[in-house]
This record gives sequence, C-alpha cells and structure tokens, in this order.
Amino acid sequence: MHGVGIIGMGIMGRRMADAIATHPGHRVVAAYDPQPPAESGGLSFRDSAVAVVTDPDVEVVYIASPPASHLGLVELVAGHGKPVFCEKPLSNTLTEARACMAVVAKAGVPAAVNFPFATSRAAAELTDLVRTGALGDIASAQLTLRFARWPRGWQEGAASWLAGPGEGGFTREVMSHFLFLAGRLFGAGKIEKAEVARGANGAETALRAVIGYKTVTLTVDAAVAGDIDDHNRFELVGAKDQAALTDWHRLDHKGEVSSRATALQTQLDALARMIEGDKNHGLASFAEASAVVEIVEGLLA
Repeated sequence: MHGVGIIGMGIMGRRMADAIATHPGHRVVAAYDPQPPAESGGLSFRDSAVAVVTDPDVEVVYIASPPASHLGLVELVAGHGKPVFCEKPLSNTLTEARACMAVVAKAGVPAAVNFPFATSRAAAELTDLVRTGALGDIASAQLTLRFARWPRGWQEGAASWLAGPGEGGFTREVMSHFLFLAGRLFGAGKIEKAEVARGANGAETALRAVIGYKTVTLTVDAAVAGDIDDHNRFELVGAKDQAALTDWHRLDHKGEVSSRATALQTQLDALARMIEGDKNHGLASFAEASAVVEIVEGLLA
C-alpha cells in the first residue's frame, strides 16, 4: 500500500482521508494542520508539514491547504523528491501556478492536481460522446452555476478564506472544475468577454463570460442567486445531439440522467498509477491546472 501524507485537514483533507481509508491501494501515514481537530479520527498528526514530508513511510503528499500556501508546500514536497498531489486551484495567482510547474519539473517528481473530472465516470462518458462524434460538431457550450449562498453551507468551516476575494469565491472553487474539463475537451481557451459583480466582501456574486476555444465558444452564467447550495450544468449542443454534465457527476443524455457516482475512488486509483510511474495515469497535470488558473484569474482581474 502507498503511504500518503496529508497537509491540511479541513473539508477536503478529511474527505480524502475518509476515501483513502476504504481504498485498497493507499493508507494515510501522517497528517498536519495548523489547527488540528480535537479528535484525531485515528490519524497520526504531526507538529509540522516538514514532519509529514520527511516521514520515510510517506510516499506521496496530498496538499489540501488554501491556495496561497500551495507554492511553498509544493517546493517542500518536491524538494524532498516525493510525488505531489495538490488540491485545486493550483494557486490563486498565475505567477505562482507557473512557479509550481517549474518546481516539479526541476525536481523531476510526479505531480498532479485534484480535478475529479479527470477520472469521473460521467465526465468520461461526456468526453466519449464528443470524441467519437456522437454529438456531431459542437455548436455551443453553456455552463450554468447557481448557489443559494457563498460559501455553501457545508463550507462554513473554511469561510475565513473561501468568502474572500484573495483566495476564495465560486470561480476558483467551482467554475475551475468545468474550465479544466473544457480544456481537456477543446484545448486552450481565451477570454472574449467577462462581467463580474461583487459583494460587500469583494468576492464575486455573479459572473457572466464568453470563453473561446479552437472550435467551440463557452458561455458562462454563474451567480449566488439560487434555491439550493449548489446547482451546476455543463451542456454541449452538437449538430447531431446534445448532452450535459449536471449535479457534478450525472450525465444527462437522450432524456436519461445517470446515477450519481463520485470520483474519489477513481482519483485514488489514478494516484496509485502515478506513484508507480505510469505517465498515462489520467490525473490533471500541473500544466492543465495552470491553464485553468490563467483563465480564472483573468476572469476575476
């Protein structure tokens, strides 16, 4: 089993630890958080990130801390020659995202970013419909996001940074996932138009944008103006047919909506392949994640 170290035991760190506990290929060896929980949950907490990274039983480090800390932690992990699995966004600035890319390239360590659409069943099915030509030439793409409030109810523990304009906001936290998928489907994107409304704390409350890809134009309509915590729909209309990814992990095609299957376990399958040296592991690369940061930070600029 591969020994995993986790830095950052907030919502995502805890979710990943729970998923690892049920995965046959990994085990959590050590964890660190500057504010460790009162209950360890059976995990071995260390007193510093360095202590996690230097543990000889830690083969790979999952970075689940806020975005502004990612570069320093990537430098730490890669500097000790260990694979890096970083939470998205890779950074909250393009300069630091590119610096992360340079660090792992120089160190020669495997590195990936946790965009679940890289391995999710529904995203794979949508990708197959596009690449086999089942939808025909894609005439349009539409991303709709709605939130009852921001941060969402289950994110209150991370509101100190998720609610602010420096590291948080729904564009970095949610829209980035769909921009990653659009990049995988259509290549590099370029912002053609963007309108952003902001709340009293400076974070976006609405964003409408047009992003051009080589053969497709993506229209974005996102706002904190919904009835539920999280509504999302990424719809592709082709010359022959149309399909949509909705509720994160459901494919809506030909009048049928698939059952919801999260991607935590398939992400961990791919992580095992990455650790073992398979270059076709399927996880999001630092280059792909940096391209997402470029669009996200351009939209928010």
